[in-house]
Amino acid sequence: METIKTYFKMHKELLKEKQFNKKVELNIKISQYKKANSIVVIGNEPLNEVLMHDKIVGQIIWKYANKNKNLECKHIGYNYKLI
Repeated sequence: METIKTYFKMHKELLKEKQFNKKVELNIKISQYKKANSIVVIGNEPLNEVLMHDKIVGQIIWKYANKNKNLECKHIGYNYKLI
């Protein structure tokens, strides 16, 4: 589970980063980490499942704000859940 917690931490860092060059470096680092630990992310919004060695070990759930007057929901972040 520590491996998945580390992956979630790296994912959070990538989302907070604003500079393009640092985002690229973090993305490469995450990609190498996923490959080394056999981590695969499948699914699409609002639920992505995180698999490790073909077993579901976590979820990344998209968070949305309440609907505005135009019935649009703004994406405000992610929830991370270990299974």
